[in-house]
Amino acid sequence: MAMSVKIISEEKIKPSSPTPETQKHLKFSFLDQLALPVYVPVLLFYAPGGDDNQTSKSHRLKASLSKALAQYYPFAGRVQDNNVSIHCNDEGAIYVEAQVNCRLSNVLNQLNVDSLNQFLPFSIASSDSAKGCILLVQTTSFQCGGITIGLLMSHKITDASSISSFINTWTAIAVAGDDSNATISQLPLPEFVSDSVLQPPQDFQVATPTSDTGIHAKGVTKRLVFEGSKITALKAKAASARVEQPTRVEAVAGLIWKCAIAASKSTSGVSKACVLGQAVNLRKRLEPNLSDTSIGNLLGFITPETKAGAAEEIELQEVVGLLREGIAEFKKSGYKKYQDTEAYLEFFKTMTDPDGPYSSDKNFYLCSSWSRFGFYETDFGWGCPVWFIGGLSMFSNFFLLMDTRDGRGIEALVTLSEEDMAVFQRDEDLLAFASFNPDVIQVADSKGSSTLCEGKSTSEVAVGSDVQVLSV
Repeated sequence: MAMSVKIISEEKIKPSSPTPETQKHLKFSFLDQLALPVYVPVLLFYAPGGDDNQTSKSHRLKASLSKALAQYYPFAGRVQDNNVSIHCNDEGAIYVEAQVNCRLSNVLNQLNVDSLNQFLPFSIASSDSAKGCILLVQTTSFQCGGITIGLLMSHKITDASSISSFINTWTAIAVAGDDSNATISQLPLPEFVSDSVLQPPQDFQVATPTSDTGIHAKGVTKRLVFEGSKITALKAKAASARVEQPTRVEAVAGLIWKCAIAASKSTSGVSKACVLGQAVNLRKRLEPNLSDTSIGNLLGFITPETKAGAAEEIELQEVVGLLREGIAEFKKSGYKKYQDTEAYLEFFKTMTDPDGPYSSDKNFYLCSSWSRFGFYETDFGWGCPVWFIGGLSMFSNFFLLMDTRDGRGIEALVTLSEEDMAVFQRDEDLLAFASFNPDVIQVADSKGSSTLCEGKSTSEVAVGSDVQVLSV
């Protein structure tokens, strides 16, 4: 029987207390303005367990979400048509409840990445009633008693760190139950970053890769898993005099980029220059530093580039060296362009240059890492998730890296054109270290088999420093 998800109800969850008139409008920073008008997907899968039945779980989730929205009040608002602010009007987050005609184990042990969008409220997000909506949630109940919680977060005000901060607040309130008011008073308050911290919105438009070969093109998404032992071997292979100790992210991102370059060259017959846009967390690089609960698009980018016309296939050590050099330059002065006006204008001149990173003569790839954000620790009161995944099919030429549940491996979603993917997934260098779409986990369907949290992730920063590779 084919999997079928049925929507049972739809409503709006408003903040538990009204937003003060003085906070009714939140201005974008220029990074928020430039953020693509897309939703960032997050999916959390929970095994059957806990004392709550489905009705109790529903009440717990909605009541705690309402209280969380009082703290994260812009998430209950709407993006204005002028693309420079959010109207914090307490209209509410859209909340959908659904049921699916299978057990959780059927999904996780016979995983079809393309089917996962059914657990996310994309159809509602594209409707007129959801215009400008910041947050949509869909809970889906399985026949076994398991549940998945799917979120769509507007990229206009959130990055992965912002999403993680919000979910941490939501889960803390949910677990506290009747004592949630005391819990809320002890939680760190979100700090909404606007044009007072970063450069304000601008009047001119910046070109983005929107052609058939750009990141907006339709593509094919495949899931890869790099086990911890394989990553250890991959890091050893990626090491060189230039980069003696590559990190997990450098090694895995470098290998994926290298194999994507090779696939493009094979299908097109042309060796183009290739740019990798790698997002980097600005929170601890801006002056003064920002807190971990700072909310907004606090992302800088490095853009390492390979040369066009290379006769030989680029080596892993070379691409890892390019990544390391990009991070080193960013640490030194690259972050300044996001606060200094003169550096900022020079940055945009580069971005709009016909020969810049978005040139049609170059292949542009985007890579993000969702390590260190604790998504596997999100306990609403019935245990931590047995599986987490995010960023489904957001763009083409896109690589998203996430921790495996044990914190030692990396799970990657790679989206490429259909032609490039056909070559990419046969690359022997890639297959030596990665497995394509293995079963997620053996999930017990019996009552009381909830998964316990197993501690913090041990994933690394980009170069073993305070510069953290981050997500879109």
